[in-house]
Amino acid sequence: MNIAARIGVSFVPGFLVTFALLVLMFTLIATGNREIDEEPPRKIADIFQPKREVTEQYKEVKPEKPEDVEEPPPELPELKEQLDLPENAVSMAAPNLAANINIGLSGAFARDTDYIPIYVPQPVYPRRAQARGVSGYAVVQVTITTTGAVRDPVLLEEYPENYGFGEAALRAARKLKYNPRVVDGKPVEVPGVLYKFTFQIED
Repeated sequence: MNIAARIGVSFVPGFLVTFALLVLMFTLIATGNREIDEEPPRKIADIFQPKREVTEQYKEVKPEKPEDVEEPPPELPELKEQLDLPENAVSMAAPNLAANINIGLSGAFARDTDYIPIYVPQPVYPRRAQARGVSGYAVVQVTITTTGAVRDPVLLEEYPENYGFGEAALRAARKLKYNPRVVDGKPVEVPGVLYKFTFQIED
């Protein structure tokens, strides 16, 4: 069977199916529910809001009337005439202390200060003495400079000897810090200052 014959055979059933669907559609439309279309239309009420005028209500506050201002007292006339006072009259005027007292830093009490240690380092405990449980001390002599540092540390005494207490005290003495001595407002060096370092093993 050629192509033309196939098209002709399939055209006839397709036409019949299409015609049947159209007839069914028109039948459904014709037999539909007509009560919905016959009902009278419903009117929706309009929303109406009356026009209102907005008015501001306020109360006017009036300031209170100020009280009558008292008149200032009249000025007293200047006394041009000098009153005659008796010779034994006592003066009630305040004494002028500023003329007799000189407040300043010129006095030695206000300006001179002595040297004060402000930092004392903890010396390192010698290993030999620590291993044997030996306690001791060392006395060092230093010179306090004008800046509060120390120089020229000298070992004067150590006990017991040959345990390293003197060397440990000298190393710590180089780190001492003082407030310098002030004389007449100027820092001065202080030689021959002694300091004792104590080495004690805690129990």
